[in-house]
Amino acid sequence: MQTREISNAGIKLIKTFEGCRLKAYKPVSTEKYWTIGWGHYGPDVTEGMTITQEQADAMLVKDLDKYEAYVNNPSYVPVTDKLNQNQFDALTSFCYNTGPGNLQTLCKGRTIDQIADSIPKYNKAGGKVLNGLVRRREAELDLFNAKETKEGNTVSNERDINVVSPWAKDVWDQMTNAGYFDGKRPGAPITREEMAIVLKRLITSLK
Repeated sequence: MQTREISNAGIKLIKTFEGCRLKAYKPVSTEKYWTIGWGHYGPDVTEGMTITQEQADAMLVKDLDKYEAYVNNPSYVPVTDKLNQNQFDALTSFCYNTGPGNLQTLCKGRTIDQIADSIPKYNKAGGKVLNGLVRRREAELDLFNAKETKEGNTVSNERDINVVSPWAKDVWDQMTNAGYFDGKRPGAPITREEMAIVLKRLITSLK
């Protein structure tokens, strides 16, 4: 059984949607357990629990190992040996968010194309469609379907940084129109300097 690891593109997607919170919370009140850090969820997280950023980052590394193992396991993903890196990353994000049971249901008896068609269906929590899950499934599907290029040892999407992802377009347009961003390079990483400018504009607008 191969032991592939998630790439930076997949980690970025997970971090974008999970966010990092250092105090335990419940995204949905009906969930059994609490969540903390980069979306770490389970019986080891208790109400009122707090952690440091270093602990949150360590939890993420450990969790990624666990969810990578599910995607690498043909019992959960029968076509795992046929996945490219982007597809592996997208399914690791999917498993991180929905759990190994849903990953197995998604992939069992399906081809790679059929898996892609079914990803958007997993957009509910507590029986209700949630906008955040709709956006995440769209982002995972975009990554799953993206062509990949290899630059040295780094796998990256063949995607123009000036193109807005469909799942982010509405919010991007709103924030650009509000003046928080200049509307350029929506797909590019943001530096701390650029973030400082965005925060300054936000603080100024709230005064």
